Amino acid sequence: MEKIIIFESATDSLRAFAHLMAEGFREIGYQVLMADMADEAKTRLAVYGFAGHGDTAALFFNHAGLNLLTEERDSVWNELDVDCYDYIVDHPMYYHAAIIFPIRRLTFLCVDDYHRRFIERFYPGRVRSFFLPLAGIRCTEPAIPFEERSMDILFTGAYLIDDNIEYHIQGLGEGLRQIWLDCYELLCSQTHLTLEHGLERCLRNRGLALPEEDLRDTIRLFQDMDGMLRSRARAEVIRTLANAGVRVHIYGEGWQFLDCKQENLILHDRIPFDETIPLIADARIVLNVMPWFKCGVHDRVYSAMLNESVSLTDGSEYLQGKLADGREALLYSLESLETLPDKVKHYLQKPEELRAIARRGRDYAGETQTWQHRAAQLMEIIKGQ
Repeated sequence: MEKIIIFESATDSLRAFAHLMAEGFREIGYQVLMADMADEAKTRLAVYGFAGHGDTAALFFNHAGLNLLTEERDSVWNELDVDCYDYIVDHPMYYHAAIIFPIRRLTFLCVDDYHRRFIERFYPGRVRSFFLPLAGIRCTEPAIPFEERSMDILFTGAYLIDDNIEYHIQGLGEGLRQIWLDCYELLCSQTHLTLEHGLERCLRNRGLALPEEDLRDTIRLFQDMDGMLRSRARAEVIRTLANAGVRVHIYGEGWQFLDCKQENLILHDRIPFDETIPLIADARIVLNVMPWFKCGVHDRVYSAMLNESVSLTDGSEYLQGKLADGREALLYSLESLETLPDKVKHYLQKPEELRAIARRGRDYAGETQTWQHRAAQLMEIIKGQ
């Protein structure tokens, strides 16, 4: 199989990932067709002209392009018998219908290994799934020397105020309401747990054990909690730094509403994803708060490292085997945020140590964590199919 169709998403970050994967596949000798769903008829003709039976794969990001139909309203991918790979960057609980009613030759690529395990456990035999972590992006502009960078700490991302618990539990019966509240409280204090692990623990504490399908559907019923936990984690990290006198440049909306010492937040408007990469290359430290990935990594971590910035990130089981605190990155825990400001202040006062971490991070990420590496890994998955 030496041909691949890669679909662009309407989401700017996923569109960037698609083009970088295309570059990686071209480098290893694949013919690549870039496609999108802006003009379905035109795309359908291009796909028919490009794809061959048994020699073509198709890559989608969060389903974009997966629903391409024939003129008779059947799946193009089933008709052409193409191997399809759907790279989902969120928890599989959001993609229930696509897993329950998959096209014939569909594989899910998961950014967190717990996402892969979720599919294998709760949808056994329906689709294949593999763990393929996100990668980083290197800035194409001339490098800014570390000591001349304009920002000590950079964070890119929005603050979406999502703390109205009553809104999220309305409509639940009294028993489920209490389990929801127990689960949320547990995950706020034990942030290393996934939503499914937290829910199972709360059920066990009540002497309850649900059949797998009922447990899966309850997790889906609780899925709003995922966004709440993400929002809360971001807020707690930024608030902790700001209240301790650590100044942070933030590109993203909503942060003017955060209850903290606002004078320590240097707020900028939200910008397109591709414009964040030069900003990362102009910062000494790039702050990351995981979007509840417990065995995965956000692309922000590796983009920081590729641009010789220090990645300051909470950890995950995946990163435990990849990065060491103070060696290639700076790691912190959501469960002990009280130590974070002193850690940051220490390293800002030790620029040589900070620069050394940035260089080790650059070397590590450059050798293993680019989108070219992900293309090669996906090629091995395709060949293994």
